[in-house]
Amino acid sequence: MLLSRRRRRPAAAMAAPATGGASQTAGVPPGLPVIPYDYAARFTLKGIPGNIVQDVINVGPDGVFVATAISYGFEPERAAGELGKRFEPEQGQTLVLPGNIRLSALPVDALIQGFRVNPKVDQLVFPPAAAGGGPAAQPDFADAPGQGVPPDFTGKLFERMKPSAPVSFLFNFVDTGTGREMQDVPVHNLASLGIANGERPFRQLARPVSFLPRSNLRLQVIEQSLDTVGTLFIVLSGYMILGARGMSEQEARALAMRPAPTPAPPHGPVVPFDYVTTFELTGRPGNLVSDEIAINVEGGYMATAIGYGVALPETRVEPRNLVFPPQSNQTFNLGEQRLRIFTPDALRDGIRIRPQMIRIAFASSNALSSSVPAGVADQLFERLNRSEDVSFRYRIHDTARGRDLQNEPINNIAGLGIADGSRPFRILTRAFHAEPRSTLQVTVEERNGRGRLYIVFQGYKILGGRG
Repeated sequence: MLLSRRRRRPAAAMAAPATGGASQTAGVPPGLPVIPYDYAARFTLKGIPGNIVQDVINVGPDGVFVATAISYGFEPERAAGELGKRFEPEQGQTLVLPGNIRLSALPVDALIQGFRVNPKVDQLVFPPAAAGGGPAAQPDFADAPGQGVPPDFTGKLFERMKPSAPVSFLFNFVDTGTGREMQDVPVHNLASLGIANGERPFRQLARPVSFLPRSNLRLQVIEQSLDTVGTLFIVLSGYMILGARGMSEQEARALAMRPAPTPAPPHGPVVPFDYVTTFELTGRPGNLVSDEIAINVEGGYMATAIGYGVALPETRVEPRNLVFPPQSNQTFNLGEQRLRIFTPDALRDGIRIRPQMIRIAFASSNALSSSVPAGVADQLFERLNRSEDVSFRYRIHDTARGRDLQNEPINNIAGLGIADGSRPFRILTRAFHAEPRSTLQVTVEERNGRGRLYIVFQGYKILGGRG
């Protein structure tokens, strides 16, 4: 029973590593390739305290998996639902042009917490540029009355944004093949794994633990956070010993306890070298982008760590074509400004009134100011596209061996840490040897955020190995 609170005495086999000459001096059996590997479990959280969700990790049939670390990441639902407010067309019109909606017509809470264009109806708000507009023509607000939206549908054009909230849960996991439990009671995520935003090192296991081919690891999560909705990833990191089949549980456990062998010296000189992949994140959830690294032809490459970062566009919002009252350019009526003062990129990222500018933007609790100084126009709003909010899933594929380095696409926080760099680089337990002339393919599925993503393989290049 996963939720049993009865404390069990650890099995003798788990109390200490085997003490034999072979188990302490040998490493991986000779001739068996080793690759770094991650197994991820995924859970859909509903934001209901006490709700129990579970997932099963199925170890593949190709070899023994040895787990050395555990981490997690949470992918929150950024949208809090559609605005749900009907907007009326201008006098004499039957359709609503989204760019002509006044800011005073938007709900106050959406202006304060943030709102964005609903990605599902992006082309209704920003129709594609007309043919012949040139390569630089970008979609913008529609101007022609025939490109408007029926009033009954306008409540679906925009959606509210939710502020980031910490996730809290209890978790427990057990190796169903052997019946081994990894803790005596369900444990809180902060106590066992650290903060959820990835601003911490990965939790290293006290001793590596092995899992036989075709074994199962069942993980159970008990939600503790109210209204925290999203997808949770728990990742076991380690390495796969390919071809290690037909072992008993005792042999696999002894194999995991053996010290890592000293890598053989490379055949030829080496130089520190980074291989870099780049991706343009568009901010469209579900969008897939990929890039390939071509390994040098000389002597291969040894990857020892992985890092990443996102170069974000400017977060400041500069309104365009503000409307000023006649014979005055010192102040403007914020409520009378229309949505077309914002660029499409800003509304796709999501915008809100800066918290420190709320007193200037509002004349009362529910009315925007009619006399905002022109000098603060560029400081009123900010984009909701911050590095700590960038979220994506990634998959790494080794074409030389024809296999992935994880069982499924993994959330960036769970696999690599926070996007703003406030964490150590992800060190691979076993260095990954990329064969000469092979390629590494990295596929990214966007979840939230826009900018240029860099994923970097850190290690060294082996020179002079051709022939």
